[in-house]
Amino acid sequence: MQLELDRPTPIGKRGFLLLVLIELLVLVMVLTLSPRVLLPPIAFAVGIPLLFILPMYPYILFFFLILTTALDVTGIVMPNISFFGTSTPLTGFHLVLGATLIFGIANFFYKKRTLFPRIELTLPVILYLSVVAISVGYSPNKGEAIVQFLRLLALALLSFLTVFLVENRKEVTFVVASFVLCATAIAALGIFQTLNQQYFLPATFVQAVGASVPRATGTFHNPNTFATFLMVAIVLCVSLLLGIKVSWRRLVILLAIIITLLGGLITTFSRANWLATLMAVFFISVFTRRFKLFMTILLVAVCIIASISLISPNFAQLVLGRFTSIFATFSKFGSDAAVSSTSRVQFIKAAWSMFLSHPLLGIGTRGFPVLFEKYRPIDFPIWLPVRECHTLPATILAELGIVGFSIYLWFVFVVLRAGVKAFKSMDDSYLKALSVGFLSTFIGFQVSMFFTADITNNYFWFMIGMLFAVREIGMRSQSSENRA
Repeated sequence: MQLELDRPTPIGKRGFLLLVLIELLVLVMVLTLSPRVLLPPIAFAVGIPLLFILPMYPYILFFFLILTTALDVTGIVMPNISFFGTSTPLTGFHLVLGATLIFGIANFFYKKRTLFPRIELTLPVILYLSVVAISVGYSPNKGEAIVQFLRLLALALLSFLTVFLVENRKEVTFVVASFVLCATAIAALGIFQTLNQQYFLPATFVQAVGASVPRATGTFHNPNTFATFLMVAIVLCVSLLLGIKVSWRRLVILLAIIITLLGGLITTFSRANWLATLMAVFFISVFTRRFKLFMTILLVAVCIIASISLISPNFAQLVLGRFTSIFATFSKFGSDAAVSSTSRVQFIKAAWSMFLSHPLLGIGTRGFPVLFEKYRPIDFPIWLPVRECHTLPATILAELGIVGFSIYLWFVFVVLRAGVKAFKSMDDSYLKALSVGFLSTFIGFQVSMFFTADITNNYFWFMIGMLFAVREIGMRSQSSENRA
């Protein structure tokens, strides 16, 4: 029997006519008015409901955090803002992160929340930020050092906000789906750029960051950052593929997404993230004990490259040549054909010299670009414009000394230990698969940052927050089951 309240109320002729008139009005406004005129009413119409919705459901903002980070340079609101003597852009991500903090606090008051999960990440993060803050005082590059510290502080805050605001399976699914959908769309854009040879960046820039051919960047400024984004999405999808049982329909969709993401990753020509993805997926197979499926995924990647070779043999040769160059860094050291690999090794040598000169606390945050000329190896190609160390461990040793390096190692150990304990203790197959995915993503980031040193990558800190959020959800779920 159906209750009266359960029966749908018909809209009626008047209601239907009103709906059609509203749709026609919106259509006329879109077709006739300029974006500047349209923006205020749209912002008002969307913003007012959000003011009431977001304090109750602040996790919705994580979609916009993912989206604004993915937009990168295309999401810049104000390109040049003078900040402590340095020029830095104001992006959509900054605005959304501020909104997340405000509405997150509003949510705590709304729920009258006074208890928060205690996570072992707190102490190493506070100590690392403290070392960075102290190093600002003696850094030869104080303006950039202050900005770097504030960025790390904001991103660490993002990690903790993620743990506190993502509280159940539905919200985890929302975040993961948002990430994968954004990554898939931009991966398709990267493939389109490659097929049409319409790249976002000028060839001079991509050559400066280590490419002999233009590399797809999607909506990003740097192809390596684009590749890191895709690496995270691939790892999460593979963790679900190997960790849970899905229907054939969902399996086909998941495989199609992975193939698109792999295709986009290939077009970036990012050796660091090719290797990072490979290592992360390998660890997923180890954690889930599904090594045969890992080999299947490798076979899929080989088939993609083989398909590319049928369309463009030259492109496939470039892909294979660039991948094999990872393992020829030292054998081709000093070669004009391997300037990128050669310069990376020499940056490490310079960082080591800086560390030996300042072993305890280092030269100070963001000091490497300023003092590089003083410690530059004699055979460094002076015509190369880059003055950034691309290896995170070397950068930390040089700028923060043995103290900062030890704290960072402790931070890595804490995250790895927490991740391993989390997936080993979980009974929920879905949360367990995602826990493995976030842990493997963290490992992938460590591999990637050995070549990019991108510790201020938004997704790095966001994924750490998701790892601990999923762990807390799993612990609460098991605790509820035990009480029942």
